[in-house]
Amino acid sequence: MLSALTILLSAPTAFAGGFGVLGTGGVHGDRVYYYAENTVGEAEQQTPLDQINPNFGGGLELVLGDKDYKINGFFRMYYLADWPVTEPEDAASYTFNLRTGSVRDLGMAEAGLQFGVWGDPEAFQLCAIAIIGSGLLTVDQTEFLTAEAGFGFTYTFLRNVQAHAEIDGGIRYRKRLYPTVNGTAGVRYLFD
Repeated sequence: MLSALTILLSAPTAFAGGFGVLGTGGVHGDRVYYYAENTVGEAEQQTPLDQINPNFGGGLELVLGDKDYKINGFFRMYYLADWPVTEPEDAASYTFNLRTGSVRDLGMAEAGLQFGVWGDPEAFQLCAIAIIGSGLLTVDQTEFLTAEAGFGFTYTFLRNVQAHAEIDGGIRYRKRLYPTVNGTAGVRYLFD
């Protein structure tokens, strides 16, 4: 037992992975619910409208795995702002229950895998990306699940610095599926 502990304590420490900053932007589906007053003065729901609206944000990323591996994991925590929904042309005759005047602030957490498809992981590499996550910090209790897949590239320079960009398509799920398309770009510092 003592010899095993001695071997563990004397073994060189290995560092792999890294950290970085990122920016993101794209579009997502929204459903706009609105109501009109009926003949007895009660609010009556009208047919909801489906819209595609922009989103943008930025934050931090942790990378898991050696920089010379073709498969790496990552974990992202970032701020995301959903653009307000657009009112219909005859909006004056309706009451809305979704935000129409300001962006919706969200805290996002995502985990994903990056698969090197072609190229050198320590130079230029084309990648396939798979991500699952959640909009878990919302001010209006509208948390949602996300799942995306896409492609991108990494370019490692200055030995430990890596630029990356990707475009992903997928879904948001909150009571129903909404389509999403997002682009992400950033810079990572890799330890190994």
